[in-house]
Amino acid sequence: MQLGLENRPLPAAYSVALESRALGAAIDGMQRDGPVDLVAWSYGAVVTLDFALDHPERVRTLALIEPPAFWVLDATGRLDEPSRRERDDLERLHRDMIGGVTEAHLARFVRLAALGPPDTRPEDLPAWPLWVQHRRSLRNGPALFAHRDDAARLRGFARPVLLVKGTGSAHSLHRIIDVLGETLPRTEVVELPGGHAPQIVAMDEFLARLAAFHAAR
Repeated sequence: MQLGLENRPLPAAYSVALESRALGAAIDGMQRDGPVDLVAWSYGAVVTLDFALDHPERVRTLALIEPPAFWVLDATGRLDEPSRRERDDLERLHRDMIGGVTEAHLARFVRLAALGPPDTRPEDLPAWPLWVQHRRSLRNGPALFAHRDDAARLRGFARPVLLVKGTGSAHSLHRIIDVLGETLPRTEVVELPGGHAPQIVAMDEFLARLAAFHAAR
């Protein structure tokens, strides 16, 4: 995010694993005793899932909101044709953005990620000016599609996981949530309004569900 805002290039070895290690360093810097509750959205949820699988002893609970963890579908043999098309469309878009992220690229991403109603121009959404400022952060895309992992690590993760999907979001994102719900041992799946941003659009309900999830553990 910071490199995108400053229009600086990503490190040559940039990866999901690099971000996962950075998350671990951030938690270390908080100097907290015991495992932590982690809540993450979208690409951040992919990073956080990687951290949790690497360090389950450091996690009390995990809440993942619409992670585009396409590796999950590959690793479990559950990549259906609609998901493949959506993944390929996103990957092509991210390749196009390596040299620079235009507002046209951003609008295409908003549509593919279902960040707004399908009958609304991305440029007309209230968050558009903020997204324009952050558009260069989308250069992280190649790292997302290069990431691979093993389904056995999902099956062996014994911590409670809350999985959140947004009504009207992309087919592939819902399928990833469904497969995670079937593969992880201890999951709760909830669906809220809001496309790819249910924790923002339905914030009060999301926070209530999250509080109940934490209280039960």
